[in-house]
Amino acid sequence: MLTSVAPRIAAIPGWFNLDDLAHFTLVLETQASSGMHGDLLEIGCYHGRSAAVLAMHLQAGEHLYLADAFDLPLSDPYGDTPTPEKVWRNLEAAMPNLPRQRISIERGYSNDLDLPTEVRVRFAHIDGGHDEATVSQDLQLCARRLVHGGVMAIDDYAHPAYPGVTHAVNKFLDGDKSFCILADLNRSGALGRKLYLAKRTEAT
Repeated sequence: MLTSVAPRIAAIPGWFNLDDLAHFTLVLETQASSGMHGDLLEIGCYHGRSAAVLAMHLQAGEHLYLADAFDLPLSDPYGDTPTPEKVWRNLEAAMPNLPRQRISIERGYSNDLDLPTEVRVRFAHIDGGHDEATVSQDLQLCARRLVHGGVMAIDDYAHPAYPGVTHAVNKFLDGDKSFCILADLNRSGALGRKLYLAKRTEAT
């Protein structure tokens, strides 16, 4: 992971660090080894650094859905605006044999995200708008699509500059007892944490 994967994703702009790489890999490989199947979803892909890691863990028959506002108006705009084409080129550079038809990259706000009806997700990464209303909506969207035992990772939980993330997640957990905290992880050099929520299996 350190000698092969890390250098490839480090070439892509972003804030997804070695801690995140290790944590994502642990969750995704544990899911695969347990026989879990489902598509992968990321809200807020920026230039595709974390998306590249998700793409590396696609299993047979799975699809990666990416959504980002890209050049649309944002309350907290990018300094270096990505495009869907740049994201794909970055993914392709990280994984030269990645089939284009297994990746969907949508330009738009998350509340306009139109996933196919049949899509069910085993892992979702929420890193879009950081205001409370947007995070709440993204949590609900992902929760509806998540398979039992699936995981949602939420970026910048407990970040002092983004209190809306923390408020939205705490309200979500208070209101939906089908989810529990799988991990609450510090990340080297980051003010915010990544919070991993697991959807309880039907037996629990």
